[in-house]
Amino acid sequence: MTITFWTEDKIVKAEKLWKEGLSAREIANLFGSKKNTVINMAHRNRDRFPSRQDTWHPHPKAGPPVQPIRHPDRVTRVTMSGAHVTMPRVPSIDGPAEP
Repeated sequence: MTITFWTEDKIVKAEKLWKEGLSAREIANLFGSKKNTVINMAHRNRDRFPSRQDTWHPHPKAGPPVQPIRHPDRVTRVTMSGAHVTMPRVPSIDGPAEP
């Protein structure tokens, strides 16, 4: 028979401390265990130990959109595979450089 460290009364006490805002390390120190045992127990009892992390939301981009750099001596061409490549301007094909 295996004896488990986390009895129901210890889980109830840890749940109360968790809701009070104590960290897993502080709870572990009070019970004489390690931080990872508290974290693992909280994962096994997810309904009683809600996550403390906020959901991640990407920050909105500030400022105007970045304009691509235009080089008058280069042109963008589309290859047969559909890739866009930047190549030197050929005056006989592309005409004179734009000011």
